Amino acid sequence: MSEQTKSFEWRTSIAEATPNGVMVRGYDVMEDLVGKIDFASMVYLLFNGELPTPGQAKMINALFVCFADHGISPSTTVGRFLQAAGVPIQAAVAGGVTMFGDIHGGAGQEFCQNLQELVKKANNENRSFDDIATEYVQNNKRLDGFGHPQHPEGDPRPPVLFRLAREYGVAGEHIEMTLAMEKALANRAKRKIPVNIDGGIGACVCDLGIDWRLARAFVCIPRTAGLFAHCYEELVREPGWRQIKLDQIQYDGPDRRHNTAEQSKGLLVE
Repeated sequence: MSEQTKSFEWRTSIAEATPNGVMVRGYDVMEDLVGKIDFASMVYLLFNGELPTPGQAKMINALFVCFADHGISPSTTVGRFLQAAGVPIQAAVAGGVTMFGDIHGGAGQEFCQNLQELVKKANNENRSFDDIATEYVQNNKRLDGFGHPQHPEGDPRPPVLFRLAREYGVAGEHIEMTLAMEKALANRAKRKIPVNIDGGIGACVCDLGIDWRLARAFVCIPRTAGLFAHCYEELVREPGWRQIKLDQIQYDGPDRRHNTAEQSKGLLVE
């Protein structure tokens, strides 16, 4: 049976291990990539199938550095709890990574999807970004990508990322729409609620031409390094066994009850 007619159980256009090395998106890793591109460029190649421009590579590096760690947060708390229980360090890190969801760290994915749809709508309907953003904000009570409980005066990271995106020549319509949404939200709330890191990463990822379904990768990839650092610190510096303080736990179930013989009839396995 020829290669053309053979039915394969698995297929991938990403990479192939060969007898002499590894091919990634058509490039020989050892000959074409190692020592010639950085890790951010490799990530872009894996995701988009082509090598990035210098500006795109610099932007991804900035995103990775920006999100590598954020102190004691839900993800690091879970990772350190797991590490304190004695699990392998990669399992503790994996537990921390699973914390990135719609509320903590992972809202950038939905934000990306909405942002791409809003930009497309503005262009298709020949309307201003301010008009589209105002309409969207007025029709949605809760907006992902804005406000941060640990930064009540405003998340300091997105403004830096947006400035760098302009400097690197990769800022586009999605950052522009994000800022229009921030303005519309401030008008609705009568106070400024700045874009947070989820929205900042989401806007930058969109302008990099990355599919919105990969937005959380730009959270998980860099924060994995931070989680390894936290789990290692927990392993070598703390005594082990984490427990929520008992005085912070309230039992609000029923009072002490007694199971009568009548109630137990038919419940025992004979």
